[in-house]
Amino acid sequence: MPAIGLILANWKPIAIALALLGVVAYRGVLVHQRNSARAQAAALVTQIADLKGAEAACEAAVSQQNQRVLAMRSAAERLAAATATREANVSSAAALSVARESERATQTLHAPIAADCAGAIKWGNAQAGELGKW
Repeated sequence: MPAIGLILANWKPIAIALALLGVVAYRGVLVHQRNSARAQAAALVTQIADLKGAEAACEAAVSQQNQRVLAMRSAAERLAAATATREANVSSAAALSVARESERATQTLHAPIAADCAGAIKWGNAQAGELGKW
C-alpha cells in the first residue's frame, strides 16, 4: 500500500510526466507519418515522371503506326486503281477478241463450200493459214 500512498501524494507530477510522455510519443508518431508521407510523395513524383515518359513513347509508337497504316492504305488504293485499270483493259481486249472471232465464225459458217470432197479440200487448203491459227 505504500506505493499507492506515494502515487496519491505525487499524482500531479506523475500526471505531468505522463502528459509529457504522451506529447513526446505523439510527436514521434507525427514525425514518422510526415517522413513517410514525404517519401511516398517523392516516390509518386518519380512514378509520374516514369509514366509520362512511357506515355510519350506510346504516343510516338501510335503516331508511327498511324503513318504506316496511311502508307499501306495509299498503296492499297494505288493497287486497286491499277487493278481496275488492268481489268478494264483486259475486258476491253477480250470483248474485241470475242467480236472478231464471232465475225470470223459467222464468215466461216456462211462460206461457200462445194458439196463434193474435192471442193471442201480446196476450200480447206485456201483457209489453211487462218485455220492454223486456232
